[in-house]
Amino acid sequence: MQKISFLPHLRKIRIVVSLFVFVAFLLVFLNVRPSILIEITDLLGRLQIIPSAMRFMAMFFAVSGLGFALMLLLTWLFGRIYCSSICPLGTLQDIFIAIARPFKKRKDRKFIYSGNQKYILRYTLLALTLILWFSGSLMLVNLLDPFSNFGRITVSLFKPAYHWLNNQLAFFLERFYIYTVDPIFTPSLSAEIVAVSSLVFISLVVMSVWRGRLFCNTICPAGSALSLAAHQQVFKITFNHDACTLCGKCERVCKAECLNSRTKTIDHNRCVSCFNCFAACSGNGLYYSTQKEIVKVAESAVPENTKRRQFMLTAIGGLLTLPLLKGSAKGQGMSLPGMVPTGTTLPIVPPGSISYEHFTSHCTACYMCVGVCPKNVIVPTFMDHGLQGIMQPKLDFHRSFCNFDCVECTLVCPSGAIKPQTLEQKQVIQLGIARFMVESCIVTVDRTDCGACSEHCPTKAVDMVEWDGLWLPEVTPDLCIGCGACEFACPTYPYKAIYVEANTVHNTAQAIPQSDGPRKEELEEFPF
Repeated sequence: MQKISFLPHLRKIRIVVSLFVFVAFLLVFLNVRPSILIEITDLLGRLQIIPSAMRFMAMFFAVSGLGFALMLLLTWLFGRIYCSSICPLGTLQDIFIAIARPFKKRKDRKFIYSGNQKYILRYTLLALTLILWFSGSLMLVNLLDPFSNFGRITVSLFKPAYHWLNNQLAFFLERFYIYTVDPIFTPSLSAEIVAVSSLVFISLVVMSVWRGRLFCNTICPAGSALSLAAHQQVFKITFNHDACTLCGKCERVCKAECLNSRTKTIDHNRCVSCFNCFAACSGNGLYYSTQKEIVKVAESAVPENTKRRQFMLTAIGGLLTLPLLKGSAKGQGMSLPGMVPTGTTLPIVPPGSISYEHFTSHCTACYMCVGVCPKNVIVPTFMDHGLQGIMQPKLDFHRSFCNFDCVECTLVCPSGAIKPQTLEQKQVIQLGIARFMVESCIVTVDRTDCGACSEHCPTKAVDMVEWDGLWLPEVTPDLCIGCGACEFACPTYPYKAIYVEANTVHNTAQAIPQSDGPRKEELEEFPF
């Protein structure tokens, strides 16, 4: 069998594609991007397995949500291309492997084939993830989805580091009266979010340096789902028994540890299509085969039908434990007093979310909306949505407000939790309604003038009316869009005298005639 000349170059093509995808997503999450990147990452986001499947259901089986089906088709044809090139977390693991390689002893730089003994853990996690997902809880989806983990690591760890470096450079250049670099405000993150992101980051570093793509073949639900599709893939990497010299070079570079050079077998379920083996082989020992044969790994003594039975038993066992898990989720009730500092019963979700239920049922907590929000009003949370919505974001009007002329978050959501909106559509979406607490207002308590809430309301929903010789705010509910400008501007602390009560289902506010508004005043970061 003659070695096809282009096979050694597949690794180079894979590296170029994966780095392009990685850098594109990294820049968007860091909010450092030209406008064209939004369109590129929107397309690439639709190819992410779990967010794409979420989008397919959120958009009522729309064609735009079929990216996961395309990835499954490519996996069936060529193997786990998604894991090697499209998944940014996979590329991040490859970067860890490359960085650690020079610091390891020569003998420790080699990967060694390992048997597929972890299939029970892999498929157990996949089964539990699917069971909880279809039962209304995204707990495991949010914690295990690779794209969401990449987003959380970037927003929680890389973005603050980037802001720090940018600000240090800006302050340094200012000494020489150079103002080409602007300082960037760095919003604070909760300790829980940073702790979870750090734990995932450290775990990925350890697993990658120690065992290559161990995360992809043990914990990742997207990788587990793709391994099922890859089991009967059409084009398989196969040993050329006549040309193979048993040199072992291919096995030593296989970061999925799925290639056994001694028995000349490959576990295609775990192969992530990195093509390192093609580049390492100096002869014609490997080629692409189109035979529809099931390659059995020599060291795996468990028959395939036994594996299927184990998978079904795991799924049934997970289903039986569902009431306990759901009970735990309900134990994190959303209506506990003092849970949300603004006083709203439910967390406020971004415009385009349709409703609170729609958002929490489809958000994978990837934090892409957090990364692109120019006002930093969309913030990561830990348990604000309960256990079933762990890590999902919300709008925090104590920190900032939703810009009246911004639709950034509606353009980037890969899962369909936030649907695309035009500026005209977004400007009449009513996220909630402002509520005024007269007993907490500084006008009534300190007998002084204020009016900050009315001054900064973009729709003129808050107006000042005379009361006992003073001027107090009055809210017109039909005009209020729940943007939070009034709440952010209110100087009372720790609780605001005016706050936004979330709508369970987003309504439509009354549009303002062009002659009447909206107000053009820009709200400062610190009104007082």
